[in-house]
Amino acid sequence: MSLRSQVGLGVALLALLVVASSTGLAYGWFVRQQSVELRRLLTEDVARVAALLDAPVLGAAFVDPATPGFAVQVVGADGRVVLAWGRDEPLPLAPEPAWLSLDGRRHLVASAPWRDAGGTIRVAHDIEAAMRTRGDLARSLGWGGALAFLSSTLVALVVARRSLRPLELVAERARAVDPEAPETIPYAGHSHEVRALTDALNATLTAIRERSRRERAFLLEIAHELAAPLTLVNYHLGALRRERPADAELRSASEAAQELLHTSQDLLVLARGELERPLDLALVDLRDLLERVAGEFPGVRCGAPDSAPVIGDADRLMQVVRNLVRNGVQAAGRSEGVRVTLETGTDEHLLRVEDDGPGLDAEALVRVFERGFRRGSGSGVGLTISKDLVEQHGGRITAKSGVAGGARFEVRLPSLASRVEAPDAEAGA
Repeated sequence: MSLRSQVGLGVALLALLVVASSTGLAYGWFVRQQSVELRRLLTEDVARVAALLDAPVLGAAFVDPATPGFAVQVVGADGRVVLAWGRDEPLPLAPEPAWLSLDGRRHLVASAPWRDAGGTIRVAHDIEAAMRTRGDLARSLGWGGALAFLSSTLVALVVARRSLRPLELVAERARAVDPEAPETIPYAGHSHEVRALTDALNATLTAIRERSRRERAFLLEIAHELAAPLTLVNYHLGALRRERPADAELRSASEAAQELLHTSQDLLVLARGELERPLDLALVDLRDLLERVAGEFPGVRCGAPDSAPVIGDADRLMQVVRNLVRNGVQAAGRSEGVRVTLETGTDEHLLRVEDDGPGLDAEALVRVFERGFRRGSGSGVGLTISKDLVEQHGGRITAKSGVAGGARFEVRLPSLASRVEAPDAEAGA
């Protein structure tokens, strides 16, 4: 449940509790006061009738004709009604005011001794009108309470929504932060709590950015330290290999030096932030790139019969192809286990790199392009860089399991024809 929903539910429950409590208290107070008043009036009427019987007053009446539902009875010691006004049937004896139902109507009944004859004086008030007043009040309080509950809940929800909006804005801006280059989140609101949260979050983002900067600087320094001697080692091993082509150990050493050199170049790309730099676009033939990379890895089978022109950065596309081929050689354990093919199309060209290595398990198929995820002896960097570079060129890269085992990587890049036709279509539209 969201914080807004929790606040709204809490406000609604609080409003319901307040309204129900106040309504119940008001109704209870009214009922109590009404009961006290009815009992008082009945007691006074009983005392008045008793006083008139003890000391009659000329012109005084036992019953007020203007008061409906009022009954008075004088009952002898034998229980027979001697005098009656308003009701002939004997009223029940009630030393204290009591609520009774007489003839289907609610009455309040009381009695007092008739001293001269040893009987009793009994008085009854019809309280149906008073009960209807209670019902009317209960309905009025119910409707008023419901209206107060709805209006207070609506106002509280609006206030809560406005109060939580700054927090939502901070959350939206936090989700938009680039993890590769985190920037602080601006906040110009007046909520002290949200400002404190934003300041704490910005302090964390600043620390992350500074740590990332230090790590990149350290990585750049290490990559430079590795690149210089590796370039020299690779050059001399290449020269020795040309002199002694049959030497298997020399060949292995040369390939290992090349692998380390390419890895150091990948690290340099990451450390320099070159993935964020704009592409140096030009007309590039994918077939030429494939043939050049295949030449770097003797034994790799290359099938690229047709020219495949694209608009892209030649150096970075070369890096993509090299990383994929190098990944395949590492997985297969030899260059001969890798096959590179190129299929041309009207809208896009398909570059496929396959190896006969152990293949990709379910986890690798999902995470193979994650930075730092390693399959075999790789560094876990090259495939991540390849994915970023392919997407910068408007293409897409996928990893699959090979039909006959091994792994298969497919790169789809927009063709030159599709790039040329797209601006024309936009201009026509």
